[in-house]
Amino acid sequence: MPFDNARSRRLETQDGPDLAGAAVAVGQFAARHPYLLFGHSAVPGIRRLSAADPDLQARAARTLSEIAASEIAASEIAAPQRQEPSDPRAALKRRARRLVDTAFIALTAEGAGADLALAASRAALAGFAAAATWKERRVVRSFLDCAEIAVAVSLAYDWLYDKLAPPERQAIEDAILCHVLEPARAAYADPALMWPKRRDNCALVSNAGIAIAALAVMRRHRALSASLVQSGLASAWNVFAALAPDGAWREGLSYWSLAMRYAGLMVAALEGALGDSFGLAERPGFAQTGDFALHAVGPFGAAFNFADSEHNFDVAPLVWLAHRFRRGIDGWLLGRPEGWQLPFAAIWPGPQQESPLALGLPTGKVFHSADLACFRNTWSGVPPARPVYLAIKGGNSSRRPRGGVTPPEDVTLHAQADAGSFVLDGARHRWVVDLGPDEYDLPGYFDHGDVRRSGPRWRYYRNQAAGHNTLTIDGRDQVPDAPATIIGSCVEGDSKWVVFDLSAAYGKPAGTVRRGAALIGRQAVIQDEVDPRSCGDIAWAIHTSAEVVSLAGTFARFRLGGDRLVARILEPAGARFDLVLPPPPRSFARGPADQLHGPPSGAGAPVSELARHEDRAGQRAAGAPIRRLEIAWPAGTRRLTVLLLPDCDGDELALPVAPLDHWLARRPVRLTGLSRRGCRNRGIEAAERVSSGRLANPKLGNSRPNPPASLGRA
Repeated sequence: MPFDNARSRRLETQDGPDLAGAAVAVGQFAARHPYLLFGHSAVPGIRRLSAADPDLQARAARTLSEIAASEIAASEIAAPQRQEPSDPRAALKRRARRLVDTAFIALTAEGAGADLALAASRAALAGFAAAATWKERRVVRSFLDCAEIAVAVSLAYDWLYDKLAPPERQAIEDAILCHVLEPARAAYADPALMWPKRRDNCALVSNAGIAIAALAVMRRHRALSASLVQSGLASAWNVFAALAPDGAWREGLSYWSLAMRYAGLMVAALEGALGDSFGLAERPGFAQTGDFALHAVGPFGAAFNFADSEHNFDVAPLVWLAHRFRRGIDGWLLGRPEGWQLPFAAIWPGPQQESPLALGLPTGKVFHSADLACFRNTWSGVPPARPVYLAIKGGNSSRRPRGGVTPPEDVTLHAQADAGSFVLDGARHRWVVDLGPDEYDLPGYFDHGDVRRSGPRWRYYRNQAAGHNTLTIDGRDQVPDAPATIIGSCVEGDSKWVVFDLSAAYGKPAGTVRRGAALIGRQAVIQDEVDPRSCGDIAWAIHTSAEVVSLAGTFARFRLGGDRLVARILEPAGARFDLVLPPPPRSFARGPADQLHGPPSGAGAPVSELARHEDRAGQRAAGAPIRRLEIAWPAGTRRLTVLLLPDCDGDELALPVAPLDHWLARRPVRLTGLSRRGCRNRGIEAAERVSSGRLANPKLGNSRPNPPASLGRA
């Protein structure tokens, strides 16, 4: 594969990509098509792998059948400008990915199937070449929408170059120049444009689409391609910095999936065409970013959906990551390739899959790149193991805003006011839930405001601190762009814990507000400590869809089906639980059509916040209603400690309370008086000896069949 010939480099002191090397490589480029993702000599091997893969062959047969039934000319892939009743972004993805499918079939198949796929690909390419624009949504300033088409057209052009007539090639080259290269040159030269400076999925997707398009037509537009590759490298270098040091992504797993898919495509195209990624592949955290997808998902398949992410996400980026970095754990997490990544599994065959249990991976992980901690008591997801999962996050920035104001390029658009928020899984359910994102077409949904809490984004419940499983202090929202960092942690053994300093998120002096979270056996402990001299009214809250069975003072019991959750206030004695409903959703006038992210047909109609319901079967807010379990913090109290125990047997001993300073001093958090039954799961040793095929795969839950791959939100 191309990266085998990539130059190695030492990056300890490198503060930017090797732009001079990129310029030289473009100047010396003389490869023949195909060269994006793989070279001409690799095609026979890809054909053999494709022919031997029954899933890929079945996919090809379905695609060809659909093409034949639609007679190509009336097919969806041949009409990129027609009106779509669904979300325009989703429709664009379908068209672009269908083109990748048909081009791959035309490259690897033989006989009538190859001819039919080639005809469909040529029709799709002609449609895209004739389109007035590749930008579906005017509200999106970056190349986010354009990149999906740019990548699909560039790959199809590269793979089928020898099968296209000269006029077809020129039409495609002209379209790439018109829709990608010239607008990109203007964008990189515009100092007022924010997306090239950001560290988010939009910047990475845009840079990747531009770079791949520039590489595809490099022989015709060499000088412009060289300039754009250098600009894209410089911008992407800044985005890749967000992964340091350990690979987590502050926008959550949904946007990690989108960003890393294009990061992989960009690096693969650079290494394929030019033999080098000029430092991107070696950026800290990039090779290990699959660990984020492994740890930030509970034992039953639901992701920790912080920021604007959702429970489900697409694991497609792991195809390239497993191949490029030879990570068997990424291959295990991916499982059987399907969806978007299926053709790429033949292009990028992975190493032998290795499960977390086989690798002896720890059951706890702290990610400093996103101030995130993820703990579980076992990697097994089978019922006898009685798995419990606790994940908690800090703030949305690693540094304080300069002069109290965050520069626009440093704002994480998908961030919510969720410092200290957590989720809890156990007994086959998510007991403590994150409500996730709201409707993107709510007016000002992405407007953070010029100074901290001032933007309309913060009037929506799902974005506020009150809408998360954290504290609300003095009746005010959090400062969403303030750092709330990890000040201590332990991921060893049966006692895993983390402590955050949340003070800056509440505009308080350092050390004023701290939150600790621990998983001790199967018992989850949330412990908050505040300086009562600096904090007034404090509300503690979590959100759950479980049905309350009993609620009395310091004790609450919930159920979901036949499963139970116990919540107990350990300290202070005067604190009491209360169960209330969240505030009802509100409606607003929808903005003008050119400001919408969804279908334009809704312009002018009212738009409402999503119902306060849990998601169900991939449908937003379609499940059980959400309730808030609250505690009004007793005035003058310094510490509040709550025990949460899924799948309770009823005789586990309550934990004694220890100050967070004891945690930070590395004194044992698992204190005397705790029964072994409370610390160690009954039957866990036997359950952990099950085969890796029955281990809980964050993508798959407890069984191997793959759910539909998400198209992702953007």
